[in-house]
Amino acid sequence: MALTSARLRATDASTLAYNAAVVVIILIFSSRIPSWHRIILLNLATIAIVLLLSRVGAQSHPLLRFLRDFYPMFFFFAAYEQTGRMNRVLFPELLDPLFQRLEYALFGFQPAVEFARRFPQPWFNEYMHIAYFSYYLLFPSLGLILHARGARRVFDEYMFALSSSFYVFFLIFILLPVAGAATLEAPPLPAAGPFTVLMNVIYAHLEPPGGAFPSSHVGIALLVMIYARRHLSSRAFSLYALLGTSLMLSTVYCRYHYAVDVLAGLAAGSALAICFRRLHGRIAAGAHPADRERSIASARDM
Repeated sequence: MALTSARLRATDASTLAYNAAVVVIILIFSSRIPSWHRIILLNLATIAIVLLLSRVGAQSHPLLRFLRDFYPMFFFFAAYEQTGRMNRVLFPELLDPLFQRLEYALFGFQPAVEFARRFPQPWFNEYMHIAYFSYYLLFPSLGLILHARGARRVFDEYMFALSSSFYVFFLIFILLPVAGAATLEAPPLPAAGPFTVLMNVIYAHLEPPGGAFPSSHVGIALLVMIYARRHLSSRAFSLYALLGTSLMLSTVYCRYHYAVDVLAGLAAGSALAICFRRLHGRIAAGAHPADRERSIASARDM
């Protein structure tokens, strides 16, 4: 195992900052977090792993270099699941009644219920669940494509924007617990196909309660579409755009989110993509002064 002196990347710094912030939240609100001792160990272990991986050099084993580049992808689920164990630090109960009233105030009806009523066909229900499942493939696949191309700077920027956006969503989920449209009283969705069954299992056993607003599915899908438009062929972007748009619709149809979650996810995803892309440009310019003008010009194109 070839190690070099530690050189933190922007993604490393973002990951360390997020886990440090969570540790602080746990220590402040430990009396409101069940088994907080175990939860804090996860964050401390993550910090240790990131610091260790930051020492992996270019001459290290290919597997170590792969982990160095992609480790945030392996932490996202654990960090997301953790939010469900911590999201009573400010509010003792889920805020869904408030969001349901907001939906009625804005639309005069519940979009998640009305959407399914207008499209009761089993094939459409299955397509919506396929689209929702595609979320688990969208952001890793784009990372793999950019990495395989050897586009080091673009890949680093994408990983930084992706990871930092996830961390912002996770912090919101900890502080603002909203379960989503699954809490609505509504008729069952049409007959289930294999992806509908699969998503029901995932949602029942792997989705923590309270991470609905704003929709990270929508925000991350939008970020992926932005990067796909900029760095992939028009044909490849069309595929990402189709899946991403279908995914956004599916969040409401499948009753995982309120429509207001989607609107907030679009706003947050767009703002975060712009913010973190520009921030990475400044970080890259600071690390490599010769690239300063190119980084600033690239950020302005966003």
